[in-house]
Amino acid sequence: MNAPADSARTVVVTGAAMGIGAAIARGFAGPGQRLLLLDREADALACLAQECRERGADVTILVVDFAGDAWLAQLRPMLQSLGGIDVLVNNAGIAPENEPDDDATWRQVMTINLDAPVQLTAACLERMGGGARIINIASVLGRVGKVRNTAYCASKHGLLGYTKALALDLAARGITVNAVLPGWVDTPMLRRELATQAQHLGSAPEQVLRNARRQVPLKRFVREEEVAAMVTYLATAAAAGVTAQGFVVDGGATCGM
Repeated sequence: MNAPADSARTVVVTGAAMGIGAAIARGFAGPGQRLLLLDREADALACLAQECRERGADVTILVVDFAGDAWLAQLRPMLQSLGGIDVLVNNAGIAPENEPDDDATWRQVMTINLDAPVQLTAACLERMGGGARIINIASVLGRVGKVRNTAYCASKHGLLGYTKALALDLAARGITVNAVLPGWVDTPMLRRELATQAQHLGSAPEQVLRNARRQVPLKRFVREEEVAAMVTYLATAAAAGVTAQGFVVDGGATCGM
């Protein structure tokens, strides 16, 4: 059913329109590769699809909102048309700040960051054979806490725990499951987050950016392509023995926690 790792593969990537997701899609794009890219940003998704096609990939896109109820019904016929699925990358997520009693934000974050990956993975599993790979994009906040981030931290802690347990469930089938935990990655999402922090602190956004960079031992933010490189490695034949792991890509910021 499934192609061997490193040959022609069918790859599903969520949150693919920009940032880390777009870098992951580019990392898999190439001659013989078949990509299904999902995101809620239609224009950006269409632009990325064209770029991946120019790299030789066969690309299908689907505009979905994981906060809604209809996305799984929209997706099922497309999954059926793909036949086998070799790689699933659960990347879509949101990171709004919240107060501890903010139930609406809690539910929204859990729906998108945790429920959707679980549901999508379940839908894809029936089309995955031995050698398939599931890669979940978590966060360093899946291991530590952060003020005004109870929802996001809980969702990423949950995704990391789900990764480890699912890997054990699927090991006998020869399917590996791993997580990648980025730290500060220079993306539009990060800049929005730091701008919000600047507003709360009464500081200039550029000052908050500079302070954040100083906290990283490499003195710079991680690049999207560096996170994507870890993801594509986990989908290679060289990583066939790697499962139930979480790989931090944060420039040393968490000192290997």
